[in-house]
Amino acid sequence: MHLRRRLPAASSLRSTLSAIVFIGLLPYIANALPRGLFPRQTTTTTGTTSSTIPSNIQFTSSSLCVVPAPWTQILSFFLTNYIARIATFKKTSGYEGSRDYFRTIISLFVPFFGISQAASTIARGSRFLGKDEIGKALHAETLCIVQRQQTWKPKNGDVIRGCTLEEPSKRSRKKNRSSGSHHREEAVLCIETPNMKQIVNPTKWKIQGQYNLPNGYGFAKLPPGTSLGAINPTTDRSTIVIASSYGTAKSFLGALQILFSIYTLYGAYGAQVQNYGYAAFGFSVIPYTIMSFLNAIANIIEADYDTLFMIESEVMVEAFGRTKEEFVGAVGALIPDLDRREWTDIKFKRHKERGIYAYELDVNDEETGRKWKVVEAEPLGAEFALAAQRFDQPVGNPQHALPMIQQKEPVSTSHCTKIIIPGAGQYQRKKKEVKKSNRFYHQSVFIIVISALILPYIILGALSRFKPEESTMRQRTFMMGWLVSGQVLGVLDLAGTKGGRKKWWRLMELLTKTIIVIIGFAFSIGGFIEAGRMMRNFGFCLRLSNT
Repeated sequence: MHLRRRLPAASSLRSTLSAIVFIGLLPYIANALPRGLFPRQTTTTTGTTSSTIPSNIQFTSSSLCVVPAPWTQILSFFLTNYIARIATFKKTSGYEGSRDYFRTIISLFVPFFGISQAASTIARGSRFLGKDEIGKALHAETLCIVQRQQTWKPKNGDVIRGCTLEEPSKRSRKKNRSSGSHHREEAVLCIETPNMKQIVNPTKWKIQGQYNLPNGYGFAKLPPGTSLGAINPTTDRSTIVIASSYGTAKSFLGALQILFSIYTLYGAYGAQVQNYGYAAFGFSVIPYTIMSFLNAIANIIEADYDTLFMIESEVMVEAFGRTKEEFVGAVGALIPDLDRREWTDIKFKRHKERGIYAYELDVNDEETGRKWKVVEAEPLGAEFALAAQRFDQPVGNPQHALPMIQQKEPVSTSHCTKIIIPGAGQYQRKKKEVKKSNRFYHQSVFIIVISALILPYIILGALSRFKPEESTMRQRTFMMGWLVSGQVLGVLDLAGTKGGRKKWWRLMELLTKTIIVIIGFAFSIGGFIEAGRMMRNFGFCLRLSNT
């Protein structure tokens, strides 16, 4: 294992990039303002010389249009309405892999692709549900703990608290006795994975402090409702400070883009609708406007965290005992749940010749007399199983790790008692707060997603009455296909199904997703091209006043 040291960055790279993007867009934003159109495109002389009007400027009864539109105006439209959307994308806190950059690029073509992340961030409500800084970080999913993985193996002298015993059926016991093993009591040792988001590859995440994970251990994010306190019991939890910053620049840029998009929609209502109907290029900014609005809200509700933060737990202490290297940088500690009477404590020992033994302990950490000889079995699905046989002989107590006895064939465990090892150890979760938080989260995500998916059609219907007018079939196909396929990709990303166990099901699911992605990008690219063509042919118009 490698020793990792992570400290909070002095300045956020994301904030710097956002500022650079915003500054770079200023010239194009200024160029896109319609008030500068007339002085740039017309020249007027006084006295005996009449006004000189370029041939590409056309006057109507209520507007002035430049036809065809200059490429600088088309570029300004693309920058302020499409490309500026990626500057508001909210990055996953503490993540330093390439996934977020890949998602940001996709969102440029498919704006609804990021709806899952924006909706989840808003639904977590970190700024309002967290009572203090550690509470806000907990709701933002930036707190992590060390937990046991499926490859975890017990070490000599380990005492695992909070285990659960599941007895086999009487029929299975009788079957075991009929096979000549009536003098043995067998058990299965398996790891209970907690209901947390696993950090599969810690090297792609920035975790504050210093740590050294031994084999069989990993990190997982703590869910809301977990009871936390200060490492020092006498310290007030509200005094804990966690480094974070709110994306004010992103929110401001998102608000600015929303204003430009509203102006674009206002400009579309009129000549654009009369020429192109619901396929008008001005309507293509609707999904980008909606996503910019959601991202602006997300940046206001949840702070940006450059790193994840460790929380101390009994599993962390256990991991420290195996490496003798401290975990430095923890900002809090789990509050253990010691009130459940159905939990059992198990102690592991090793005999030099007979292998591993597991002992059941009472409330005073005394052996109750029930013990098992542990042998390794083949993994059963997602569980790491250890078959165990009870023996009456005494065992030794050597000071090294417990080896596993190799088995050539899988061991049947249907007749065994299950000893379930808690992956994250003992910890408290406030049931009412968890239930309330989960209900609020799911309802909020549902409302946000449904509203975002329906709103574009409400706007289209209100402004165009869904009339095609003089638009071509090609224009209607690509512009509406751009919107619909983008929504499908956004919902598909939100669903994030894990797939079935069968190989053919996984292949079919992968094939379906691939086809949808290809179709979505084809419509997106076609939509960009058609929008550019319509802007070029339609020109850039300025509505004239009656005075």
